[in-house]
Amino acid sequence: MRNQQGFTLIEIIAVLVILGILAAVAVPKYNDMQLTAAKKGAAGIIAGAMSQCSLAYAKALLDGGSSNVDAATGKVVPGVIETACKATGVTGDYVLACAASGSDIVITVTHPDFTIGTDGVATWKSPDNN
Repeated sequence: MRNQQGFTLIEIIAVLVILGILAAVAVPKYNDMQLTAAKKGAAGIIAGAMSQCSLAYAKALLDGGSSNVDAATGKVVPGVIETACKATGVTGDYVLACAASGSDIVITVTHPDFTIGTDGVATWKSPDNN
């Protein structure tokens, strides 16, 4: 008689069940990691845009009597900050939007594949408001 080699049906089924359980746990975890990465990417873009706003504000004040500062109030014109915010370099699928709200700038970052929600929205507060 020959020795038979191979796996029994029970062994194959056991392996398939184990693979199914692993897949059921791994797939949702992978999806959560993608969303978390998208939110972290949005946070990085927001930080860059806020830095651009602060830099534009400081530059406008240092320019003195330029058209960037309202002569009557001595405050920086919000449009200058908004333009600087929009000039922030964004790569990949992210979309950056900057809008003046009074003297503050509302920064919104979106991604076409993920719902980032409130993690993609921030407001740059003008020091003129103090």
